[in-house]
Amino acid sequence: MSSAKLNGPFTDLILQKMQEMGVDSLEEFSRRTGISRGTLYYLVRGRQTKAGTWVKPSVDTLVALAKALDVPAHELLYRLEPEAPGSEWRSERHIPIFGYVGGGPSQLEEIEERTVPVRVKGDARHLAAFKVRGNSMCAGKRPICHGDVIIVNTEDKGHPGAIVVARLENGEYVVKLLKNGALYSTNPEENGPPVIPLDQVAEIVGRVVEVRSRL
Repeated sequence: MSSAKLNGPFTDLILQKMQEMGVDSLEEFSRRTGISRGTLYYLVRGRQTKAGTWVKPSVDTLVALAKALDVPAHELLYRLEPEAPGSEWRSERHIPIFGYVGGGPSQLEEIEERTVPVRVKGDARHLAAFKVRGNSMCAGKRPICHGDVIIVNTEDKGHPGAIVVARLENGEYVVKLLKNGALYSTNPEENGPPVIPLDQVAEIVGRVVEVRSRL
């Protein structure tokens, strides 16, 4: 296909994902994602009626594509309908990944990823990201596991029942459940202290507002 014919609204996202996966053909991408080859072709080329009107993909197709691309479905919808309610409220920002949480005093070391994209209203100066090391929180209804990236609102110091990132007096950064005046691990099978008293906490960095699981 020539680049002149790639008029689909999601062409850049699909090609970027193919590159990340090491895939060089739509046929192979179709096989891996379960989206039919014909659907993928019209998504990257675009499709018009005889009258020249662009044909929009169905909701089922958007959901399938969102899963394949690992992006929120509403972001794809806003590409189709830029004036849809809510589209004006959020834009993409890149926030820094400060380091690791849950891995001891050397956590704020340089890591390969420097930033992570988020969609927010206004600026994102109140947000920070950390990469999780260890599985002390990999349990329960909201598991946070080794390799996950967590987004933290530094203006929200949490409440009982919230998951927070804290800096301990010894310099370690941890992600824990805040309750009963202490920080708790949710995975009893992991080594390490299951409970950290707040008198060992130097600072609550902020509340975890999003978890992005590793692939």
